[in-house]
Amino acid sequence: MKNDILHHLTAARPAHLDPDRPTPSPVRGEELATVMSRPRATRTARATARPRRVGCPLVSGLALATATAVAAVVITHTAPEQPGPAPSATSGSGSQVLLAAASHVEQQPAGSGTYWYVEEHLGSLQKIPGKNYTVDVRTEQRYWTAAAKNKQWSQLLDPGARPATKADEAAWKADGSPTSWNLMGETVTYAGRGEIQHDAPGGSADVVTMGDLPLRLLATLPTDEKALRKRLFALVDKDYNAPEEILARIVVDTAVRLATTFPSTPALRAAAYRLLAAEPGVRSLGDVKDHTGRTGYAVALPSPHEPAELRLIFDKSTGLPLGTEKVATRGGDGASKGEVRDYTTITSMKWTEEAPPFDTDTEDPGPVSAPDEAPDPKPAR
Repeated sequence: MKNDILHHLTAARPAHLDPDRPTPSPVRGEELATVMSRPRATRTARATARPRRVGCPLVSGLALATATAVAAVVITHTAPEQPGPAPSATSGSGSQVLLAAASHVEQQPAGSGTYWYVEEHLGSLQKIPGKNYTVDVRTEQRYWTAAAKNKQWSQLLDPGARPATKADEAAWKADGSPTSWNLMGETVTYAGRGEIQHDAPGGSADVVTMGDLPLRLLATLPTDEKALRKRLFALVDKDYNAPEEILARIVVDTAVRLATTFPSTPALRAAAYRLLAAEPGVRSLGDVKDHTGRTGYAVALPSPHEPAELRLIFDKSTGLPLGTEKVATRGGDGASKGEVRDYTTITSMKWTEEAPPFDTDTEDPGPVSAPDEAPDPKPAR
């Protein structure tokens, strides 16, 4: 029997999603698509991503994709020493850019190792209430994946928040250079908290959210983009009871993860690029710089379920992913049209024999509640 998606969302949904309330269907569709398409996250990251929870820690509430590194970090992809010429990102359409990137990425060596290691720097841009500057609330995430064993280790760190731009830094200094800020009931600091938590397989914090692809299935996925779309749709349709347009969106979100941080083979990553190239509305953004200052080229994918677009940034010589940005397409919810809401920068992505530095979970910090909100029930062990 399929899982009833509304049953899974009951605890997390906002009040306006209650079936007995006269909520417009576009709003309901947007909320369902957003929650269903979240990637795998640790317990803390999942808890802090709940919609409009006032007391959620911002440093780890970045499950949707999306920290400025203090200095530029060179991505450690396994790549040829003499890469081919860069695709023409500025002259082609978004589809053409993705197809060119696919041609490059499928030529990269497959690599091998026990663990697929990914390090991401995440950022959420937050305006300081009553001030005229924005801070970049940063998080670092590290993953070790043993795909053959369907296991993953993860580590979440808080390196501290920083003024988002030089203009913000000047305004911050004029404000007396404060070292902490209260944002939505959560204190964010300049110094950061260091490690927030780590999660090993088999512990109480293991989370596989809706829309995720079991790691053991990666080796079975086709490398033809049309067959890949059909296979991904069959997988989500088998497990989740939702409208076809919502399932199709989960397919796209899964393809983005196959294209970026999953331990995909070069052929599978290229197939994910080509699947995305066929999406309506994909457009080229030309040459861009990521949040570590590296130059790449980017495409934008529109979202039919929220006022934002997802921007994918690629290395110019290899076609490998550098990161993502989520950009507001209209004003509202504290963001202006065109503003970056959050981002993810991939600073390391490689096969390695180096094991994760932990094999147990950190202690579960428990649910987080706003000052005027009753605590959530303690999770069952």
